[in-house]
Amino acid sequence: FAETVMEVLGRLAYEEVFCSPEIFKMEVTESVIINFLMDNLAEAFLYYDTDKKPTSMDTRVFSFISDNYVNAYHHQAKGKSEAEKLYLRLLLVTDYVCGMTDSYAKRLYQELNGIV
Repeated sequence: FAETVMEVLGRLAYEEVFCSPEIFKMEVTESVIINFLMDNLAEAFLYYDTDKKPTSMDTRVFSFISDNYVNAYHHQAKGKSEAEKLYLRLLLVTDYVCGMTDSYAKRLYQELNGIV
């Protein structure tokens, strides 16, 4: 009996909650926010810690990242090849965005896009 109830509740949750237009809107919005943050942060950090001079905008973006992430990058990057450092820079950005709360990611997205 419990198995049947679980199947019915699971199907109901999937059809009525997870496949609702409201959930789809939320998922699309979250995707836009994450893509925006990843694109902008990755672009800024692409040449971080290289011979290429960062733009003034890149320097501003660097300031968003916690020193903990930057220090971890520098610790891991010691003695590594440029390809490995690039990977670590992209990992730094990914870790930073993944560590954000939903509300912080949304707030940062809005602030960077002038939506206040």
